[in-house]
Amino acid sequence: MDRSISNVGVKFEGAINLFKFQWFMEELIGEEAGATDFLRIKGVLNVAGDDRMFVLQCVHMLRNENFTKPWGDQPRENRIIFIGRGMQKRREELTNGILACVAGPLRFNVGDRVQARTGEDEYTPGTVIEQWDEYHAYRIQLDGEERQVHAPMDEDGFVKAA
Repeated sequence: MDRSISNVGVKFEGAINLFKFQWFMEELIGEEAGATDFLRIKGVLNVAGDDRMFVLQCVHMLRNENFTKPWGDQPRENRIIFIGRGMQKRREELTNGILACVAGPLRFNVGDRVQARTGEDEYTPGTVIEQWDEYHAYRIQLDGEERQVHAPMDEDGFVKAA
């Protein structure tokens, strides 16, 4: 019996930001060297901007992620378990990492004036026209342009107050 095999399970409430979650998973199992400790990752998650369950199953680097049935009247409780070598030693990292993906209340409402990131160090003024559009926190109409942009997360690195 391999005593180094353990698991960390996390149950929590709140909708997750899909982009933050994808980045978190990429950090954990995106490269073969990091993925070897993870034998399995399984989860059912509540994603902001969708009324369906998001089901995740991973074996090492291989991921199967899909939206499935609607939540309906069920409580939208997130559940994820990490199974692998040395998971107990990584309990805090894994728990904090998944909880950091929870989307808080959005700072801007539809119609609010904002500065949208449009380049490396460039922000362009615009107006929020939709929240949780295609899993992005905001869709923003840029001033004086036909172009619209998405802000995947409600963070100053993507969108800030005008």
